[in-house]
Amino acid sequence: MLGWWRLQRKPSDQLISSPDNEVVRRLRRLAHRREPGLVLLEGPRVLAEAKAAGLEFELIGVREGDRLPFHTESRIVLTPGAFRAATQTVTPQGVIAIARVHEASPADAIESARSEGWPLVVLDGVQDPGNVGAICRTAAAAGAPALVVLPGSADPFGPKAVRASAGNVFRLKVGRAQWKDLETIDGYGAAPSGGAPLAEAPIESAGMIVLGSETHGLSRKDLKLVTVPLTEGVESLNVAAAAALILFEIKRRRAA
Repeated sequence: MLGWWRLQRKPSDQLISSPDNEVVRRLRRLAHRREPGLVLLEGPRVLAEAKAAGLEFELIGVREGDRLPFHTESRIVLTPGAFRAATQTVTPQGVIAIARVHEASPADAIESARSEGWPLVVLDGVQDPGNVGAICRTAAAAGAPALVVLPGSADPFGPKAVRASAGNVFRLKVGRAQWKDLETIDGYGAAPSGGAPLAEAPIESAGMIVLGSETHGLSRKDLKLVTVPLTEGVESLNVAAAAALILFEIKRRRAA
């Protein structure tokens, strides 16, 4: 449960009222194009998760009259108009921040998964940031330690993906990879049909689980396949839903 601190603006607090202020413009830029090593955070839950994960905040902006999920003396205050200009969400929640984030190398992500005895979660051309964020959230909830994205996938540290993950992306080792980084890892690719049924495939002992684009499928054709059986007439699952079934089946087997 979040602890809340109502903002009591001190005379020394910087109050920003102009939508053209440089801080507001920078927040807008980061929403459209992320700078390496930085991540834009929106909403109290996302900020709380980032703080719990040990991220270093470069800037915390609070809408005048709103509350923070944790105590900090380092913040700027934005009038409601300036805050609306800075945020990209339809119903902004009153806090926005820039934090420094470490992207794992492929080797670090692989080692993290291996040391925990979990398959590495691999996203292959998953373009929708909402799906990428939802998969990160599911992976963290299931206990997976690491995830990598291949070219063509949405940025897991982009604002939309971070919001969709509810900040849980920061619980994982997350990085970018190429197929060549994973060539020595044995694994399963999720496919809507033609694979071993989920109940029968030994996915818990796989080196990786690959989730592909709903439109184009897996870009690598030599993977063993696992399929979630569906009711007749239903062609496929949303990739985030398929990921949830597969990852929680791994969690169940590991606990058995």
